[in-house]
Amino acid sequence: MDQPRMSLTAPLLVADSTLWFSAYGFGWGYSAFALPFEVACEELGARNETVQQVRLAFELNKRRILKTVQRYGAASATGERITLSVADLRRATPEFDYFGA
Repeated sequence: MDQPRMSLTAPLLVADSTLWFSAYGFGWGYSAFALPFEVACEELGARNETVQQVRLAFELNKRRILKTVQRYGAASATGERITLSVADLRRATPEFDYFGA
């Protein structure tokens, strides 16, 4: 049987230069995440910390982000927002399986 399909909500800009989004899927529920702009620049290829560049990096790297958040599973069941780091994103794609590589 195939793995349950997961999706990401559209990211929301927060005043402290962070994108908030949720991941959800049948049998998995909802989990909240934060992606700091500096992480988007360093690891997702955003040219700078402008809203347009960070949102573009988010859209182009959705598959990579999904792989990253799937690892959290039940760990995020407390409802607390999880802030993603460069290390989180690197662990998810050691073979550079993302757009542009």
